[in-house]
Amino acid sequence: MSKMRLAVILPGGNLLPENRRLMKQLGCTDVIGPGLRPQPEAEIWEYADIMQDKRQIERDGLRYEVFEGSPRAEKIFWNLPGKEEQLENFCKSLKNLGDAGIKVIQAMPGHPVPNMSSWWRTSLDKPTRGVATSTAFNYDDIKNAPTSQHATYTEEEVWENIAYFLKGTLPTAEKAGVVITFHPDDPPIPSRQGFPRPLRSVEAFDRLLEIVPSDNLGITFCQGCFAEMGVDVPTAIRHFGKKKKIFYAHFRNVKGTVKEPGGFQEVFHDDPEGRVDMFEAMKAYYEVGFEGPMRPDHAPRMEGDEKLGGRSAYYTLGKILGIGYMKGLAESIEKTGY
Repeated sequence: MSKMRLAVILPGGNLLPENRRLMKQLGCTDVIGPGLRPQPEAEIWEYADIMQDKRQIERDGLRYEVFEGSPRAEKIFWNLPGKEEQLENFCKSLKNLGDAGIKVIQAMPGHPVPNMSSWWRTSLDKPTRGVATSTAFNYDDIKNAPTSQHATYTEEEVWENIAYFLKGTLPTAEKAGVVITFHPDDPPIPSRQGFPRPLRSVEAFDRLLEIVPSDNLGITFCQGCFAEMGVDVPTAIRHFGKKKKIFYAHFRNVKGTVKEPGGFQEVFHDDPEGRVDMFEAMKAYYEVGFEGPMRPDHAPRMEGDEKLGGRSAYYTLGKILGIGYMKGLAESIEKTGY
């Protein structure tokens, strides 16, 4: 039985030396990269720029193989002028990423939308355990929001754009040894101010994986998003994990779902009010032979976090609690079996 690989995202970024020291102190094995520095908006991610950070991180004894991001692809996913050139540039970046030893990147077709953040909440400071605060989403609060002027796509058109992207990039990804993963839409609702959000169910991910069958296509398994959908998270882990389609994971817990009255709220990883059986989820990763890194995702803001900096869902103390909880779950499974 292999040891679970752990990572964490901390305020200020994973590339700060003091954050890397804290990661080592917490027992982390991996750093999850945000993407390219110092030019994240570059059309082509160059080998030398990728290696600049990789060398620093690996000198600290941490693995640097997964990027929670990808080269620019908004013209591809939204069928905009210049998509052919952007696709060519994306493939050049894939070769450079592979040469640099980056094994997994994350594409997010629902996210590079004009003037929209990658995830959406209707509250950023809803009280939870011990008067800590966390993010929450209630569809009733936004169901009458005006449609964006940019929202001119149907859901099937978005699927067609995803297919164009996959057919154009996966042959290069396979040669480069890079896996392209997709993260669920967060929150998993049909549209956001008129923009279709297709990756909002287990069935949608089954459809995604069948467009171009490839060992280099997979999932960023965000437990929180699948919980928000209302599915049983351990069952979903086994469903995709047995197909070897989970390449890294976000360990997260919520109470409620996007479909319930009042919506959902993010809670502490160990909160018994959360809808995810976190022990069974961890056990499911071991059962399917998951070998990628895993990190504690969104956590509440705790007493003292204001001194350490951060932003909603990305403060320090809740992540430290999450890492400790994950290590305890993992050790209990490794020592007792499953």
